[in-house]
Amino acid sequence: MIKNYIFVLFTLLILISCGKSKEEIELEKAKIELEKTKLELAEKTKLELAEKTKKEEENKVKKQKAELNKIHEQKVNVGKRKKITELNLMLQKLPQAIEKAEQNIREINQFKIGRSSSTKEKQLQEARTQLREIRDYGEKIKNEIAQLEYHKTFDFQKAPASVMKYIFESAKKGDFSNFRNLCDPYGENDSDVNQICYAEMLMEKQQADLKREFENGRVIGKAKINGDKAEVEFAFGPSANRLEKMKMIKRNGLWYLGAF
Repeated sequence: MIKNYIFVLFTLLILISCGKSKEEIELEKAKIELEKTKLELAEKTKLELAEKTKKEEENKVKKQKAELNKIHEQKVNVGKRKKITELNLMLQKLPQAIEKAEQNIREINQFKIGRSSSTKEKQLQEARTQLREIRDYGEKIKNEIAQLEYHKTFDFQKAPASVMKYIFESAKKGDFSNFRNLCDPYGENDSDVNQICYAEMLMEKQQADLKREFENGRVIGKAKINGDKAEVEFAFGPSANRLEKMKMIKRNGLWYLGAF
């Protein structure tokens, strides 16, 4: 019995001596906690660095976008001044045209042998209509200059073919009020395109001709897009039997008429 007790006690002493002390266990726990803290700090640092990099990239993109917008606005202002100069030159020619129309009225009023009063009255009516149209044209040019301060953009300008479709639909309604916003805002479109973009200030006969040319228009196939340039083939004319290609330019994400 005593031998057994001594054996058990000896065994316990061996087990106790082979096991870890309380201090050693606490130390290991501390080491584990330290490693855990290091991992958490490393992960936090990694996330913070990633967030910082992301913000720096976003700021860089914003800065680049702001620079591009600034350049775009500068070019738009240059285009605006160019158009104002063109319109002012047109205005400067009007006094001469008005004087010529008034002189024509004076000549019609003069006595002419063999001319009936009805013929004279018809001639006077036509001459006065011409004078009124010239004066109205001057007012329209002044309005056009004022409207250049309010450049508008539209969702349909996100696709080149949609711009042409808008022209056809608007011509059918006889509504040219937004055509001025379809020209290249940098003022680099050709003079033929100006006839479309300045449609609202054209004389009645010219507007009627423009309406007839485009009201039955339609886009042929898909637009050919190459970077910031595009080409749209379309049919136009009273019977929509004439083909033409409109060259378009992309400015600040939107499409504008360039040349045809």
